[in-house]
Amino acid sequence: MKLIRPERKYIQSYIEANEEDEIFRPNAERRFRNYETIVESSYNLEHGINLPIGYVRATTFWLIDNEKFIGEINIRHELNSFLINYGGHIGYEVRQSECMKGYGTKMLSMALKYCKEALNLNKVLITCDDDNIGSIKVIENNGGILENKVKNILPRGNVTTRRYWINI
Repeated sequence: MKLIRPERKYIQSYIEANEEDEIFRPNAERRFRNYETIVESSYNLEHGINLPIGYVRATTFWLIDNEKFIGEINIRHELNSFLINYGGHIGYEVRQSECMKGYGTKMLSMALKYCKEALNLNKVLITCDDDNIGSIKVIENNGGILENKVKNILPRGNVTTRRYWINI
């Protein structure tokens, strides 16, 4: 099992994960859709090149196990006003067929090491929807301490968001 920056050799597995997720969660927020430019887009996001308005620099990693794309984790280098309330430093997703196998917990643990070593962060904010039991477990398994819950108005509707801090 390894955490890597996006690589072309895993694009097909990444596409399969997106198609799988579309079946199980047709209305969910999606990962990158332009598969031809995903490696370049991830590089640009990490290095602050052509960032869309409201975005901050972020590093994207893919969790690969046995040459298969398992999940994705996005580490934001800093927080803006939106991320403080909703997104936090880290966002992640495990492909549907690999949920509840411990991959989310392991992926977050590996990402926290990167936060400490590469970004010199001592603590990170991670948020999740109040009804996302799987994500709550992943965050708490990695030492997440619930600070509070906030109401957010998002394009997908009103959402109660849990805000956790993890000391690293």
